[in-house]
Amino acid sequence: MGYRKPIVILYGSETGNSEDYAYCLSRKLRYERYSLTVCSLDEFDLKELLDINCLIIICSTAGQGEIPRNGRKFWKFMLKKRLPSDLFSHLRISSFGLGDSSYPKYNSAVRKIHARFLQLGAKEFCMRGEGNEQAPEGVEPFYIAWEETVVSSLKAQFPLSTNLLPVPETELLEPATVLKLLTQNKALDTEKSSKMDAIERHMDHHSQMVTKFMVLENKRLTTEDHFQDVRLLKLKSVDCMLSYEPGDLLALYPANDLKDVNALIELQGWTNIADFPLQIDGPFRAPGGLIQNLTLKSFIMHHLDIMSIPRRSFFSLAWHFASDQMEQDKLREFSKLNGSEQLYDYANRPRRSILEVLQEFSSLKIPLNYLPELIPQLKPRLFSISSKPDKSIIELTIAIVEYRTIIRRLRRGVCTRWVKTLNSGDLIISSVIKNQMAHNLMNDRPIVMIGPGTGIAPIKSVIEESIVRAPSRSLCLFPGHRYSNKDYLYGPIWSQLEREKKLLVFPSFSREGSGYVQDTLYKNKNLINRLIVLENGSILLCGSSGKMPTQVRLTLEAIFAEMNHWTEDEAHRYLIALEDKGNYVQETW
Repeated sequence: MGYRKPIVILYGSETGNSEDYAYCLSRKLRYERYSLTVCSLDEFDLKELLDINCLIIICSTAGQGEIPRNGRKFWKFMLKKRLPSDLFSHLRISSFGLGDSSYPKYNSAVRKIHARFLQLGAKEFCMRGEGNEQAPEGVEPFYIAWEETVVSSLKAQFPLSTNLLPVPETELLEPATVLKLLTQNKALDTEKSSKMDAIERHMDHHSQMVTKFMVLENKRLTTEDHFQDVRLLKLKSVDCMLSYEPGDLLALYPANDLKDVNALIELQGWTNIADFPLQIDGPFRAPGGLIQNLTLKSFIMHHLDIMSIPRRSFFSLAWHFASDQMEQDKLREFSKLNGSEQLYDYANRPRRSILEVLQEFSSLKIPLNYLPELIPQLKPRLFSISSKPDKSIIELTIAIVEYRTIIRRLRRGVCTRWVKTLNSGDLIISSVIKNQMAHNLMNDRPIVMIGPGTGIAPIKSVIEESIVRAPSRSLCLFPGHRYSNKDYLYGPIWSQLEREKKLLVFPSFSREGSGYVQDTLYKNKNLINRLIVLENGSILLCGSSGKMPTQVRLTLEAIFAEMNHWTEDEAHRYLIALEDKGNYVQETW
């Protein structure tokens, strides 16, 4: 007899990456003929943990080492003190974390979950894996190595029946979703109707509750001759009262560009069926709900991320659908584990989109039912709210993503490209997402805020709300930009608040000789040490992930060591203690 119970794969995901990897692993194990259950941590019936033998968890880390939002009910249960130490003695586990080493609590969420299962008696069937987004080739090489270990360990410890051979990789697995075209009722094809349908969605219990907003203002904050277009997007709720705090986020639900959608439809030969009503049967769950009056065209436009960079899982399925032998062989080559470097050079380095891959491999024709498995869902994009709490108004500070790749192709972010098209009076849907980032920071103690670029967005909310709640609070701001006259975001506001003695501002303009934020921090080391060490203040750091957060952290440690005559290790431990108390908060993206 072979192993019969289902293997359960649970994911904790903020932006959908962990979910994608969970389904990638499930496809691999389906080829090995294992029975599988895949869902988010919170969707899983906890009672079933007692009836399974093998559990795999793939989890990202949110905020300051927190469990992602779709895993917090699960984690609350896991932390119950009365759980017996042998509760999961029957269970064999493995886990994989999607992390970013520029965060202080790198891969903290998966480490906590994995350790808690071991505390409750579970045993590893293979080692835990951890991916690092900051690595040259991203998470993928780490995942590949871990996946290989998982598969070999499962075969050794949970063997299937000896007469049950793996499904040959040349065969296609049955699609999980069925797309039905209702050809008897052709839908109207107008851009206007598509826009209206997009703000009316069919909700289910898996969908994030959405709010309807009207665009009040979409204004460029940087000068026209500056290389980057940064926008103030001002929205007004039209269907409910808002409730949010500094640090909270707004999820925007973007749409693909109509030209790109039409290009894909024409390429695939779907022009004659693109506007027929579409019915979806299966486990497809759309964030924010499926749009109403769904057609094949609107499904692609609003729910499929055709401009995303294809992962290895894309090529492992796509090669089946190429009729040209040379194209089929090349696509299959990218799907191989030992072809990760070639895949990186082809897809990741030049940031090729799925649409561009389909244009280059012209014989690749996708059967409709495999469309949701081949192309990932278009996920909502999260932006820090930059206005103080209000019952109806929300402001966002958004940098429009436009750049050229190493092969000189212009790239535009799907969401920010869509944001750029919004006009006053337009209706959109969005969701307020609670975030504990600033929970411990809203008090009357001093606060040092460091915000290069659009990192200023959540800081602006903290400043404006602090002035209302604690007018005597010491507020110290270190914004970082390139030029004082081109991209100094909200500079006039900071100058006015400084004149009113409500805010201390120490800007850095890197192209004008004043260095970066870490340089300005060090120049003001006496003030930093007084506010943080002597007056028990807090630090809020917001902005791009990568080198900046690490440089700021090292600078702060150097300041504390020098000003207090501490060793490097003592300064390092002091900053960790601040972080553990919630007095050092890093919100980077």
